Amino acid sequence: MKHRTFWTRFFLAAAILTAALIFYFSTQAGPESAELSDGVTLAVAKVVRPNYEALPSVQRLSFLETLSLIVRKCAHFGEFALLAFNLMGWLRLRRWDRPRVAALPWAWLLATLYAATDEWHQSFVEARGPALLDVGIDSAGALTGAVVMLLLLMIVEKTGNREQDRGPREQGTGNRNGG
Repeated sequence: MKHRTFWTRFFLAAAILTAALIFYFSTQAGPESAELSDGVTLAVAKVVRPNYEALPSVQRLSFLETLSLIVRKCAHFGEFALLAFNLMGWLRLRRWDRPRVAALPWAWLLATLYAATDEWHQSFVEARGPALLDVGIDSAGALTGAVVMLLLLMIVEKTGNREQDRGPREQGTGNRNGG
């Protein structure tokens, strides 16, 4: 019981921290946000394309523009996958008596609603704006994160049940004939 309380609080704190981090990234003005994503994109470019530095400048620029879009959209997907992962953990552990999948639509819905409000929030930030496509990507990430957590919890629960089933027999609780 103590472990469940710890993990319930852990996932709630992790969800709040993830939401705060998403909010922080959304408060960055356009140039500041672009600078951060450009730095990540450049690092990824050097890993994905080892000869990146040797490319002509026009090809480097074209490659960076394409890769930048992918990196930014992957960041959206990943942020909301993490948020829903944590929400799923919190909701599932908090409501242990419910069917496993009952928490999944709630985790997805909460993360998707947060994605929509996050995009709306960006409309108030300098040189930023809301994008419906980003809400869709965030929502897909949220569904993925929630499903991954559901699968992990199912594995943990099944493993825990197997350990509990094995426990009494290994301790020698007597024979089945009453002896």
